[in-house]
Amino acid sequence: MNQQMLIKQIAKKYHGTITHKQLIANNVSSYSINQALKSGLLERTRSGIYQEIDTPEDIFYSLQQKYKQGIYSLETALYLWNLSDQYPFSLDMTFPRGYNHANLDFDVKAHYQVEKFQHLGIMETKSFNGNTIKVYSPERTLAEILRICHAVDIEIITNAYKAWAKSNKKDINALMEFAEKFKVIDKVNNYLEILL
Repeated sequence: MNQQMLIKQIAKKYHGTITHKQLIANNVSSYSINQALKSGLLERTRSGIYQEIDTPEDIFYSLQQKYKQGIYSLETALYLWNLSDQYPFSLDMTFPRGYNHANLDFDVKAHYQVEKFQHLGIMETKSFNGNTIKVYSPERTLAEILRICHAVDIEIITNAYKAWAKSNKKDINALMEFAEKFKVIDKVNNYLEILL
């Protein structure tokens, strides 16, 4: 199989968005990557991230491939879990405290979390292009967003709680555990008393 066909096959596997590392791991040469860029098979959307020319960018997957330690959180997580219809123009990503990436993309809003909370409630879901991404669970997100409720439109929070309450996948026990960890139990109870 020639290198250009191999690139197409790899791109298909990842729904049109591929990384330099994925290409190299599949024995695609740097020369072939440059040829794919010149021929219009691929375009570079971000450093180390390529997109098939006729495929819209999978920004959620692209950014998580670029910032491997980032987990989608807060308003972005609400959107990804269909708990908000507000498209986040800056994507919330939570990183371990002390993580320093000097050149974060302009469309990333970085948040930092202590180690003991960083890995709690991480789940995988599919991006809108079908790639696997990491995002905090709905329950963690609903509890954590109340810690910064002064920075988030109260209507977004209220609508998220309403959508979650209607869901048949809600986990009240998990929500209460996260509320306790994030010290927002009274705020969560206020929402639950009204909605449940």
